[in-house]
Amino acid sequence: MDNINKLTAVAQIKWICISRNTAIMIGPLLTVAMVWMVKILYSINSGGDLSPILVSLILSLGISLNLCMDGFLMVGTAIAEEKEKHTLRVLMTSSVTGMQYFIGSILFPFVLMNIINIVVLVISGISMSQVSVAAFLLVSAAASLISCVMGMIVGLCAKNQMNANLISYPLVIVLMMIPMFGNLSEKLHHISGFLFTGVLTEMASGFAEGMSYTLKPLDIAVLIGELIISILVFLVLYRRNGYEKD
Repeated sequence: MDNINKLTAVAQIKWICISRNTAIMIGPLLTVAMVWMVKILYSINSGGDLSPILVSLILSLGISLNLCMDGFLMVGTAIAEEKEKHTLRVLMTSSVTGMQYFIGSILFPFVLMNIINIVVLVISGISMSQVSVAAFLLVSAAASLISCVMGMIVGLCAKNQMNANLISYPLVIVLMMIPMFGNLSEKLHHISGFLFTGVLTEMASGFAEGMSYTLKPLDIAVLIGELIISILVFLVLYRRNGYEKD
C-alpha cells in the first residue's frame, strides 16, 4: 500500500507539472486541431469525399505528431524542468524508488497519448468498420510507451527545458517525417518499417485503405526491440546521473 501511495504521489506531481505548463499541454490540442483542419481542407478540395489515400495521410500526420511531439514534450520537458529547478535530485534522495518515479512519470502522458490516438482515428474520417480496434489499441499502447521512455531519456540528457526541445528536434524529424513520407519513396517506406512510429502509421494506413492488417513478426520485433533498447538506455543514464539509490 505504501508503494502505491508513493507511486500515486509521483503521478499527481507529474500531472500538476504537465497540466500547468501551457507549452506542454498545447501539444495534444494542436495535434487534434491540425488533424481536424487538414481533414476539412482535404474534404473541400476533394468535393466532400475523402479518398483512402487522403485518410491515410491524415492518420499518419495525427499519429506521428502525437507519438513524437506530444510524447517527448510531456515527458522530456517535464523532467528537464525538474532538473532545471533542482527538484529531481531532492525527489530521488527521498524514499521514492527509481521504478516508482519511472512509472509515475509516464503514467498520465501514456494514457493521454493513447486517448489522442483514438481521437485522431475517430475524426480522421475513416470508417470504424475497417478498423481492428483491439490491434490498434495494442500497437498504440506499445508505441506510446516507447515514446514516453524516449522522452525520459531526452529529459535526463537535457540541462534545461530549452535544451530538451533542441535534443528532441532531430528525433522528431526522423521518427515523424519518415513514416509520413514513406509512401512517396520505397527506401523511406523500408526504413519506416524499422521505426515504432512507422509500425503504427502503416497499420492505420492499411485500415484506411480497407485492408485487413495483422502484426508481422518484424513489427513485433521492432516494437519489443526498441522498447527494450530505450529502457536500457534510460537505466544507464539514470544511474550515471546518480539518481539510483544504493
